[in-house]
Amino acid sequence: MRVLRHLKLHSKLFLFISIANLLLACILYWFNNLNFSTGFSDYLGQQFLAKQQNLASNLVQHYQHHQGWHDLKDNPALFSQLARQYNEQRHHPQPRFRQPPDHHFDQPPPFPNDRPPPQQPHDDWFGLSILTPQKRNLFTDRPIPKEAALLPLYDQQQLIGYLSYLPQHEQSQQLNQAFKQQQQQSFIISSVSLLVISILIAWLIAQWLNKRLLPLNQATKALSAGDYHYRIPLQSEDELAELAKAINQLAADLAHSLRSRQQWIIDISHELRTPLTILSGELAALQEGIRPLSMQQIESLWQEIKRLSRLVDDLHLLSQADAGSLSYHWQTLDLSECLEHVLFNVDLEFAKKNIDIIFQPSPVFIDGDHQRLQQLWLNLAQNTLRYTDVNGTLKIDIVSNDDSVTVIWQDSAPSVPDADLERLTERLFRVDSSRHRQTGGSGLGLSIVKAIADAHHASLTASHSELGGLCWHISFPKNP
Repeated sequence: MRVLRHLKLHSKLFLFISIANLLLACILYWFNNLNFSTGFSDYLGQQFLAKQQNLASNLVQHYQHHQGWHDLKDNPALFSQLARQYNEQRHHPQPRFRQPPDHHFDQPPPFPNDRPPPQQPHDDWFGLSILTPQKRNLFTDRPIPKEAALLPLYDQQQLIGYLSYLPQHEQSQQLNQAFKQQQQQSFIISSVSLLVISILIAWLIAQWLNKRLLPLNQATKALSAGDYHYRIPLQSEDELAELAKAINQLAADLAHSLRSRQQWIIDISHELRTPLTILSGELAALQEGIRPLSMQQIESLWQEIKRLSRLVDDLHLLSQADAGSLSYHWQTLDLSECLEHVLFNVDLEFAKKNIDIIFQPSPVFIDGDHQRLQQLWLNLAQNTLRYTDVNGTLKIDIVSNDDSVTVIWQDSAPSVPDADLERLTERLFRVDSSRHRQTGGSGLGLSIVKAIADAHHASLTASHSELGGLCWHISFPKNP
Protein backbone atom coordinates (compact mmCIF):
# COMPACT_ATOMS: atom_id res chain seq x y z
CA MET A 1 0.00 0.00 0.00
CA ARG A 2 2.89 2.36 0.66
CA VAL A 3 4.12 1.81 -2.88
CA LEU A 4 0.69 2.70 -4.30
CA ARG A 5 0.68 6.00 -2.43
CA HIS A 6 3.75 7.16 -4.33
CA LEU A 7 2.43 6.12 -7.75
CA LYS A 8 0.85 8.67 -10.05
CA LEU A 9 -2.76 8.36 -11.11
CA HIS A 10 -2.05 7.10 -14.63
CA SER A 11 0.34 4.47 -13.22
CA LYS A 12 -2.31 3.31 -10.72
CA LEU A 13 -4.88 3.13 -13.50
CA PHE A 14 -2.55 1.07 -15.67
CA LEU A 15 -1.74 -1.26 -12.76
CA PHE A 16 -5.37 -1.74 -11.72
CA ILE A 17 -6.57 -2.45 -15.27
CA SER A 18 -3.75 -4.93 -15.82
CA ILE A 19 -4.46 -6.77 -12.56
CA ALA A 20 -8.19 -6.80 -13.28
CA ASN A 21 -7.60 -8.30 -16.75
CA LEU A 22 -5.21 -10.90 -15.31
CA LEU A 23 -7.73 -11.95 -12.67
CA LEU A 24 -10.45 -12.08 -15.30
CA ALA A 25 -8.30 -14.29 -17.53
CA CYS A 26 -7.60 -16.66 -14.60
CA ILE A 27 -11.28 -16.87 -13.71
CA LEU A 28 -12.24 -17.52 -17.31
CA TYR A 29 -9.54 -20.23 -17.59
CA TRP A 30 -10.77 -21.93 -14.44
CA PHE A 31 -14.41 -21.72 -15.52
CA ASN A 32 -13.64 -22.92 -19.04
CA ASN A 33 -11.55 -25.80 -17.72
CA LEU A 34 -14.28 -26.85 -15.30
CA ASN A 35 -17.01 -26.55 -17.87
CA PHE A 36 -14.99 -28.41 -20.49
CA SER A 37 -14.02 -31.22 -18.15
CA THR A 38 -17.61 -32.00 -17.31
CA GLY A 39 -19.29 -31.06 -20.56
CA PHE A 40 -16.90 -32.80 -22.92
CA SER A 41 -16.85 -35.96 -20.87
CA ASP A 42 -20.64 -36.04 -20.79
CA TYR A 43 -20.73 -35.47 -24.52
CA LEU A 44 -18.36 -38.36 -25.22
CA GLY A 45 -20.27 -40.57 -22.83
CA GLN A 46 -23.55 -39.84 -24.61
CA GLN A 47 -21.97 -40.46 -28.00
CA PHE A 48 -20.50 -43.75 -26.84
CA LEU A 49 -23.79 -44.85 -25.26
CA ALA A 50 -25.63 -44.07 -28.49
CA LYS A 51 -23.18 -46.27 -30.41
CA GLN A 52 -23.64 -49.15 -27.99
CA GLN A 53 -27.42 -48.82 -28.24
CA ASN A 54 -27.16 -49.02 -32.01
CA LEU A 55 -24.87 -52.03 -31.64
CA ALA A 56 -27.35 -53.62 -29.24
CA SER A 57 -30.20 -53.07 -31.70
CA ASN A 58 -28.15 -54.68 -34.47
CA LEU A 59 -27.27 -57.62 -32.22
CA VAL A 60 -30.96 -58.22 -31.52
CA GLN A 61 -31.65 -58.27 -35.26
CA HIS A 62 -28.70 -60.62 -35.72
CA TYR A 63 -30.13 -62.86 -32.98
CA GLN A 64 -33.51 -62.92 -34.68
CA HIS A 65 -31.97 -63.63 -38.07
CA HIS A 66 -29.84 -66.53 -36.84
CA GLN A 67 -32.25 -67.63 -34.09
CA GLY A 68 -29.61 -67.50 -31.41
CA TRP A 69 -26.02 -66.59 -30.49
CA HIS A 70 -24.45 -69.80 -31.80
CA ASP A 71 -22.88 -68.22 -34.86
CA LEU A 72 -21.26 -65.49 -32.78
CA LYS A 73 -20.21 -67.93 -30.08
CA ASP A 74 -18.58 -70.13 -32.68
CA ASN A 75 -16.99 -67.18 -34.44
CA PRO A 76 -15.98 -64.44 -31.95
CA ALA A 77 -14.23 -62.55 -34.72
CA LEU A 78 -17.64 -61.81 -36.23
CA PHE A 79 -18.66 -59.99 -33.03
CA SER A 80 -15.34 -58.14 -33.01
CA GLN A 81 -16.03 -56.99 -36.56
CA LEU A 82 -19.46 -55.71 -35.61
CA ALA A 83 -18.01 -53.93 -32.58
CA ARG A 84 -15.29 -52.32 -34.66
CA GLN A 85 -17.77 -51.09 -37.22
CA TYR A 86 -19.81 -49.30 -34.57
CA ASN A 87 -16.83 -47.99 -32.67
CA GLU A 88 -14.42 -47.28 -35.51
CA GLN A 89 -13.79 -43.74 -34.34
CA ARG A 90 -12.19 -45.14 -31.19
CA HIS A 91 -9.06 -45.92 -33.24
CA HIS A 92 -8.43 -42.27 -34.09
CA PRO A 93 -7.00 -39.73 -31.60
CA GLN A 94 -8.56 -36.82 -33.53
CA PRO A 95 -11.94 -38.10 -34.70
CA ARG A 96 -13.21 -34.59 -35.58
CA PHE A 97 -10.99 -34.63 -38.69
CA ARG A 98 -12.47 -37.87 -40.03
CA GLN A 99 -15.85 -38.53 -41.47
CA PRO A 100 -17.54 -41.63 -40.06
CA PRO A 101 -18.00 -44.49 -42.47
CA ASP A 102 -21.24 -44.46 -44.33
CA HIS A 103 -22.75 -47.68 -42.95
CA HIS A 104 -26.37 -48.40 -42.34
CA PHE A 105 -27.06 -50.99 -39.72
CA ASP A 106 -30.80 -51.19 -39.95
CA GLN A 107 -30.08 -54.79 -40.88
CA PRO A 108 -27.16 -56.95 -39.82
CA PRO A 109 -24.03 -56.44 -41.93
CA PRO A 110 -24.23 -58.78 -44.90
CA PHE A 111 -21.79 -61.59 -45.37
CA PRO A 112 -21.47 -63.15 -48.82
CA ASN A 113 -23.34 -66.41 -48.87
CA ASP A 114 -23.59 -66.12 -45.09
CA ARG A 115 -20.03 -67.30 -44.93
CA PRO A 116 -18.28 -66.09 -41.79
CA PRO A 117 -14.99 -64.25 -42.07
CA PRO A 118 -11.78 -65.98 -41.13
CA GLN A 119 -11.57 -67.03 -37.55
CA GLN A 120 -9.93 -64.46 -35.26
CA PRO A 121 -9.77 -64.51 -31.51
CA HIS A 122 -12.14 -62.19 -29.63
CA ASP A 123 -10.00 -59.27 -28.40
CA ASP A 124 -12.55 -57.91 -25.90
CA TRP A 125 -12.85 -54.66 -27.82
CA PHE A 126 -12.91 -52.01 -25.08
CA GLY A 127 -14.74 -54.38 -22.79
CA LEU A 128 -17.48 -55.15 -25.33
CA SER A 129 -18.95 -58.58 -24.94
CA ILE A 130 -22.23 -60.48 -25.00
CA LEU A 131 -23.58 -61.99 -21.81
CA THR A 132 -26.20 -64.65 -21.47
CA PRO A 133 -29.40 -63.94 -19.55
CA GLN A 134 -27.54 -65.50 -16.61
CA LYS A 135 -24.81 -62.82 -17.08
CA ARG A 136 -22.18 -65.27 -18.25
CA ASN A 137 -19.69 -64.23 -20.92
CA LEU A 138 -20.63 -65.75 -24.25
CA PHE A 139 -17.02 -65.94 -25.45
CA THR A 140 -14.76 -66.45 -22.45
CA ASP A 141 -14.79 -67.64 -18.87
CA ARG A 142 -13.26 -64.42 -17.58
CA PRO A 143 -15.33 -62.62 -14.98
CA ILE A 144 -17.17 -59.43 -15.88
CA PRO A 145 -15.24 -56.26 -14.83
CA LYS A 146 -16.81 -54.52 -11.86
CA GLU A 147 -16.91 -51.20 -13.75
CA ALA A 148 -18.68 -52.75 -16.75
CA ALA A 149 -22.11 -51.50 -17.74
CA LEU A 150 -24.84 -53.87 -18.94
CA LEU A 151 -27.29 -53.07 -21.71
CA PRO A 152 -30.17 -55.59 -21.75
CA LEU A 153 -31.10 -57.23 -25.07
CA TYR A 154 -34.76 -58.13 -25.69
CA ASP A 155 -36.41 -60.16 -28.41
CA GLN A 156 -40.12 -59.45 -28.27
CA GLN A 157 -39.95 -58.60 -24.56
CA GLN A 158 -37.90 -61.72 -23.86
CA LEU A 159 -34.49 -61.19 -22.33
CA ILE A 160 -31.96 -62.83 -24.61
CA GLY A 161 -28.78 -61.43 -23.00
CA TYR A 162 -26.75 -58.37 -22.21
CA LEU A 163 -24.28 -56.18 -24.05
CA SER A 164 -21.40 -55.60 -21.68
CA TYR A 165 -19.19 -52.50 -22.13
CA LEU A 166 -16.90 -50.31 -20.14
CA PRO A 167 -18.10 -46.74 -19.54
CA GLN A 168 -16.68 -44.08 -21.82
CA HIS A 169 -14.53 -42.42 -19.20
CA GLU A 170 -12.89 -45.72 -18.46
CA GLN A 171 -12.20 -46.42 -22.11
CA SER A 172 -11.17 -43.12 -23.67
CA GLN A 173 -9.11 -41.30 -21.06
CA GLN A 174 -6.25 -40.90 -23.49
CA LEU A 175 -8.42 -39.35 -26.19
CA ASN A 176 -10.28 -37.16 -23.68
CA GLN A 177 -7.06 -35.95 -22.08
CA ALA A 178 -5.42 -35.20 -25.44
CA PHE A 179 -8.36 -33.17 -26.67
CA LYS A 180 -8.60 -31.39 -23.33
CA GLN A 181 -4.93 -30.40 -23.44
CA GLN A 182 -5.35 -29.16 -26.98
CA GLN A 183 -8.29 -26.96 -25.97
CA GLN A 184 -6.45 -25.69 -22.90
CA GLN A 185 -3.45 -24.72 -24.99
CA SER A 186 -5.68 -22.87 -27.44
CA PHE A 187 -7.44 -21.05 -24.59
CA ILE A 188 -4.14 -20.12 -22.95
CA ILE A 189 -2.80 -18.70 -26.21
CA SER A 190 -5.96 -16.68 -26.81
CA SER A 191 -6.06 -15.50 -23.17
CA VAL A 192 -2.43 -14.39 -23.23
CA SER A 193 -3.04 -12.58 -26.51
CA LEU A 194 -6.08 -10.81 -25.10
CA LEU A 195 -4.17 -10.00 -21.91
CA VAL A 196 -1.33 -8.42 -23.89
CA ILE A 197 -3.81 -6.42 -25.97
CA SER A 198 -5.68 -5.26 -22.85
CA ILE A 199 -2.43 -4.23 -21.16
CA LEU A 200 -1.49 -2.26 -24.27
CA ILE A 201 -4.90 -0.58 -24.27
CA ALA A 202 -4.54 0.16 -20.53
CA TRP A 203 -1.14 1.74 -21.19
CA LEU A 204 -2.60 3.90 -23.97
CA ILE A 205 -5.49 4.97 -21.71
CA ALA A 206 -3.06 5.79 -18.91
CA GLN A 207 -0.94 7.89 -21.27
CA TRP A 208 -4.02 9.69 -22.58
CA LEU A 209 -5.24 10.35 -19.04
CA ASN A 210 -1.81 11.62 -18.02
CA LYS A 211 -1.84 14.00 -20.99
CA ARG A 212 -5.27 15.30 -19.97
CA LEU A 213 -4.35 15.68 -16.29
CA LEU A 214 -1.07 17.49 -16.91
CA PRO A 215 -2.72 20.87 -17.74
CA LEU A 216 -4.92 20.53 -14.64
CA ASN A 217 -1.84 19.96 -12.51
CA GLN A 218 -0.07 22.92 -14.07
CA ALA A 219 -3.13 25.11 -13.49
CA THR A 220 -3.35 24.24 -9.79
CA LYS A 221 0.36 24.96 -9.36
CA ALA A 222 -0.07 28.31 -11.11
CA LEU A 223 -3.01 29.20 -8.85
CA SER A 224 -1.02 28.19 -5.78
CA ALA A 225 1.78 30.49 -6.93
CA GLY A 226 -0.65 33.40 -7.29
CA ASP A 227 -0.87 33.37 -11.10
CA TYR A 228 -4.62 33.88 -11.54
CA HIS A 229 -4.33 34.60 -15.26
CA TYR A 230 -3.45 30.99 -16.19
CA ARG A 231 -6.14 29.27 -18.23
CA ILE A 232 -6.48 25.63 -19.30
CA PRO A 233 -7.15 25.13 -23.03
CA LEU A 234 -10.42 23.29 -23.63
CA GLN A 235 -10.23 20.53 -26.25
CA SER A 236 -13.30 18.39 -25.49
CA GLU A 237 -16.65 18.30 -23.70
CA ASP A 238 -16.13 15.42 -21.26
CA GLU A 239 -15.92 15.39 -17.44
CA LEU A 240 -12.26 16.47 -17.45
CA ALA A 241 -13.22 19.41 -19.64
CA GLU A 242 -15.90 20.33 -17.10
CA LEU A 243 -13.24 20.18 -14.39
CA ALA A 244 -10.98 22.40 -16.51
CA LYS A 245 -13.85 24.89 -16.91
CA ALA A 246 -14.35 24.90 -13.14
CA ILE A 247 -10.64 25.57 -12.57
CA ASN A 248 -10.68 28.37 -15.15
CA GLN A 249 -13.72 29.88 -13.47
CA LEU A 250 -11.97 29.56 -10.10
CA ALA A 251 -8.95 31.37 -11.52
CA ALA A 252 -11.20 34.14 -12.87
CA ASP A 253 -12.98 34.44 -9.51
CA LEU A 254 -9.68 34.59 -7.65
CA ALA A 255 -8.40 37.26 -10.04
CA HIS A 256 -11.57 39.28 -9.53
CA SER A 257 -11.35 38.76 -5.77
CA LEU A 258 -7.74 39.95 -5.80
CA ARG A 259 -8.64 43.07 -7.73
CA SER A 260 -11.62 43.69 -5.44
CA ARG A 261 -9.48 43.22 -2.35
CA GLN A 262 -6.86 45.59 -3.68
CA GLN A 263 -9.51 48.15 -4.55
CA TRP A 264 -11.13 47.54 -1.17
CA ILE A 265 -7.91 48.34 0.63
CA ILE A 266 -7.45 51.48 -1.45
CA ASP A 267 -11.03 52.62 -0.75
CA ILE A 268 -10.79 51.85 2.96
CA SER A 269 -7.54 53.77 3.21
CA HIS A 270 -9.14 56.70 1.46
CA GLU A 271 -12.26 56.57 3.64
CA LEU A 272 -10.21 56.47 6.82
CA ARG A 273 -7.78 59.11 5.64
CA THR A 274 -10.50 61.72 4.99
CA PRO A 275 -11.84 62.11 8.58
CA LEU A 276 -8.39 61.63 10.03
CA THR A 277 -7.03 64.41 7.82
CA ILE A 278 -9.85 66.71 8.88
CA LEU A 279 -9.32 65.88 12.54
CA SER A 280 -5.57 66.34 12.39
CA GLY A 281 -5.95 69.67 10.52
CA GLU A 282 -8.53 71.03 12.94
CA LEU A 283 -6.52 69.96 15.97
CA ALA A 284 -3.31 71.44 14.53
CA ALA A 285 -5.11 74.75 13.86
CA LEU A 286 -6.40 74.79 17.43
CA GLN A 287 -3.02 73.89 18.84
CA GLU A 288 -1.25 76.63 16.92
CA GLY A 289 -3.93 79.18 17.80
CA ILE A 290 -4.94 79.74 14.20
CA ARG A 291 -8.54 78.97 15.13
CA PRO A 292 -10.05 79.70 18.49
CA LEU A 293 -11.72 76.86 20.37
CA SER A 294 -15.45 77.23 19.99
CA MET A 295 -18.55 75.12 20.18
CA GLN A 296 -18.70 75.15 16.39
CA GLN A 297 -15.20 73.67 16.15
CA ILE A 298 -15.97 71.09 18.82
CA GLU A 299 -19.15 70.07 16.94
CA SER A 300 -17.17 69.75 13.69
CA LEU A 301 -14.59 67.53 15.38
CA TRP A 302 -17.33 65.50 17.00
CA GLN A 303 -19.07 64.88 13.65
CA GLU A 304 -15.83 63.62 12.10
CA ILE A 305 -15.26 61.33 15.09
CA LYS A 306 -18.79 59.89 14.75
CA ARG A 307 -18.27 59.43 11.03
CA LEU A 308 -15.01 57.62 11.66
CA SER A 309 -16.65 55.52 14.37
CA ARG A 310 -19.53 54.51 12.04
CA LEU A 311 -17.06 53.52 9.36
CA VAL A 312 -15.06 51.37 11.78
CA ASP A 313 -18.23 49.76 13.15
CA ASP A 314 -19.48 48.97 9.63
CA LEU A 315 -16.13 47.52 8.65
CA HIS A 316 -16.12 45.38 11.76
CA LEU A 317 -19.64 44.13 11.07
CA LEU A 318 -18.82 43.23 7.46
CA SER A 319 -15.62 41.47 8.47
CA GLN A 320 -17.65 39.38 10.93
CA ALA A 321 -20.17 38.58 8.19
CA ASP A 322 -17.39 37.50 5.82
CA ALA A 323 -15.83 35.30 8.49
CA GLY A 324 -19.20 33.79 9.40
CA SER A 325 -18.82 34.91 13.01
CA LEU A 326 -21.66 37.45 13.01
CA SER A 327 -24.05 36.19 15.67
CA TYR A 328 -27.75 35.72 14.99
CA HIS A 329 -30.49 34.96 17.50
CA TRP A 330 -33.22 33.20 15.54
CA GLN A 331 -36.85 33.46 16.54
CA THR A 332 -40.28 33.65 15.00
CA LEU A 333 -41.15 37.32 14.60
CA ASP A 334 -43.64 39.63 12.96
CA LEU A 335 -41.85 41.22 10.01
CA SER A 336 -44.39 44.05 9.81
CA GLU A 337 -43.96 44.94 13.48
CA CYS A 338 -40.15 45.01 13.16
CA LEU A 339 -40.40 47.33 10.14
CA GLU A 340 -42.95 49.60 11.82
CA HIS A 341 -40.67 50.05 14.85
CA VAL A 342 -37.78 51.27 12.66
CA LEU A 343 -39.99 53.66 10.68
CA PHE A 344 -41.25 55.17 13.94
CA ASN A 345 -37.68 55.96 15.03
CA VAL A 346 -36.72 57.70 11.75
CA ASP A 347 -40.03 59.47 11.23
CA LEU A 348 -38.74 62.77 12.62
CA GLU A 349 -35.74 62.83 10.29
CA PHE A 350 -37.98 62.06 7.29
CA ALA A 351 -40.30 64.88 8.39
CA LYS A 352 -37.38 67.36 8.30
CA LYS A 353 -36.97 66.65 4.55
CA ASN A 354 -40.73 66.50 4.08
CA ILE A 355 -40.59 62.89 2.86
CA ASP A 356 -43.89 61.07 3.24
CA ILE A 357 -43.88 57.45 4.46
CA ILE A 358 -46.66 55.22 3.09
CA PHE A 359 -46.92 51.89 4.90
CA GLN A 360 -49.85 49.72 5.94
CA PRO A 361 -48.68 47.11 8.50
CA SER A 362 -50.05 43.58 8.27
CA PRO A 363 -48.87 40.70 10.49
CA VAL A 364 -46.55 38.31 8.61
CA PHE A 365 -44.30 35.88 10.46
CA ILE A 366 -40.84 34.67 9.49
CA ASP A 367 -37.81 33.15 11.22
CA GLY A 368 -35.12 35.79 11.78
CA ASP A 369 -33.02 37.91 14.10
CA HIS A 370 -35.01 40.91 15.32
CA GLN A 371 -31.98 43.13 15.95
CA ARG A 372 -30.30 42.36 12.61
CA LEU A 373 -33.52 42.93 10.67
CA GLN A 374 -33.96 46.29 12.39
CA GLN A 375 -30.42 47.13 11.29
CA LEU A 376 -31.36 46.14 7.72
CA TRP A 377 -34.45 48.41 7.66
CA LEU A 378 -32.53 51.23 9.33
CA ASN A 379 -29.77 51.11 6.68
CA LEU A 380 -32.37 51.17 3.89
CA ALA A 381 -34.15 54.09 5.59
CA GLN A 382 -30.89 56.03 5.96
CA ASN A 383 -30.05 55.37 2.30
CA THR A 384 -33.47 56.71 1.27
CA LEU A 385 -33.12 59.69 3.60
CA ARG A 386 -29.70 60.67 2.26
CA TYR A 387 -30.34 60.31 -1.45
CA THR A 388 -34.03 61.20 -1.88
CA ASP A 389 -34.92 64.76 -2.83
CA VAL A 390 -36.88 67.02 -0.51
CA ASN A 391 -40.66 66.64 -0.65
CA GLY A 392 -40.26 63.00 -1.71
CA THR A 393 -42.07 59.77 -0.91
CA LEU A 394 -41.19 56.39 0.61
CA LYS A 395 -43.68 53.59 -0.08
CA ILE A 396 -43.40 50.16 1.53
CA ASP A 397 -45.56 47.16 0.67
CA ILE A 398 -45.53 43.61 2.04
CA VAL A 399 -46.65 40.87 -0.34
CA SER A 400 -47.18 37.38 1.03
CA ASN A 401 -47.63 34.17 -0.95
CA ASP A 402 -47.48 30.46 -0.16
CA ASP A 403 -43.73 30.14 0.36
CA SER A 404 -42.25 33.65 0.67
CA VAL A 405 -42.77 37.14 2.03
CA THR A 406 -41.58 40.06 -0.13
CA VAL A 407 -40.97 43.59 1.11
CA ILE A 408 -41.17 46.15 -1.72
CA TRP A 409 -39.26 49.28 -0.70
CA GLN A 410 -39.45 52.17 -3.20
CA ASP A 411 -38.64 55.85 -2.97
CA SER A 412 -38.90 58.87 -5.20
CA ALA A 413 -36.25 60.59 -7.35
CA PRO A 414 -33.40 60.58 -7.97
CA SER A 415 -32.71 57.12 -9.33
CA VAL A 416 -29.45 55.59 -10.57
CA PRO A 417 -28.27 54.54 -14.06
CA ASP A 418 -29.13 51.03 -15.22
CA ALA A 419 -25.47 49.98 -15.24
CA ASP A 420 -25.11 50.82 -11.54
CA LEU A 421 -28.14 48.91 -10.24
CA GLU A 422 -26.26 45.65 -9.71
CA ARG A 423 -23.31 47.45 -8.08
CA LEU A 424 -25.22 49.26 -5.36
CA THR A 425 -24.43 46.59 -2.76
CA GLU A 426 -20.70 46.64 -3.51
CA ARG A 427 -18.64 47.95 -0.65
CA LEU A 428 -17.77 51.65 -0.84
CA PHE A 429 -19.51 52.00 -4.20
CA ARG A 430 -21.15 55.38 -4.85
CA VAL A 431 -23.00 56.83 -7.79
CA ASP A 432 -21.11 60.00 -8.60
CA SER A 433 -24.18 62.07 -9.51
CA SER A 434 -26.04 61.62 -6.27
CA ARG A 435 -23.90 59.91 -3.68
CA HIS A 436 -20.94 61.66 -2.11
CA ARG A 437 -19.10 61.75 1.19
CA GLN A 438 -20.61 65.05 2.31
CA THR A 439 -23.87 63.26 2.96
CA GLY A 440 -22.20 61.38 5.78
CA GLY A 441 -22.58 57.84 4.46
CA SER A 442 -19.79 55.31 4.79
CA GLY A 443 -20.58 53.58 1.52
CA LEU A 444 -21.12 50.30 3.39
CA GLY A 445 -24.79 50.55 4.38
CA LEU A 446 -26.20 48.60 1.42
CA SER A 447 -23.38 46.02 1.72
CA ILE A 448 -24.54 45.41 5.28
CA VAL A 449 -28.13 45.11 4.05
CA LYS A 450 -27.05 42.41 1.60
CA ALA A 451 -25.03 40.54 4.24
CA ILE A 452 -28.00 40.45 6.63
CA ALA A 453 -30.38 39.44 3.82
CA ASP A 454 -28.05 36.59 2.78
CA ALA A 455 -27.89 35.37 6.37
CA HIS A 456 -31.71 35.19 6.36
CA HIS A 457 -31.69 33.31 3.02
CA ALA A 458 -33.48 36.29 1.48
CA SER A 459 -33.02 37.60 -2.07
CA LEU A 460 -32.18 41.27 -2.58
CA THR A 461 -32.68 42.96 -5.96
CA ALA A 462 -32.65 46.62 -7.04
CA SER A 463 -34.68 48.19 -9.83
CA HIS A 464 -36.19 51.50 -10.86
CA SER A 465 -39.10 52.68 -8.76
CA GLU A 466 -42.46 53.76 -10.13
CA LEU A 467 -41.97 56.85 -7.96
CA GLY A 468 -38.83 57.85 -9.85
CA GLY A 469 -36.22 56.55 -7.42
CA LEU A 470 -35.01 53.12 -6.35
CA CYS A 471 -37.07 50.00 -5.70
CA TRP A 472 -35.78 47.18 -3.50
CA HIS A 473 -37.33 43.69 -3.45
CA ILE A 474 -36.40 41.69 -0.35
CA SER A 475 -37.94 38.18 -0.40
CA PHE A 476 -37.81 36.11 2.81
CA PRO A 477 -38.71 32.42 3.12
CA LYS A 478 -42.09 32.21 4.82
CA ASN A 479 -42.39 30.60 8.22
CA PRO A 480 -44.20 27.26 7.75
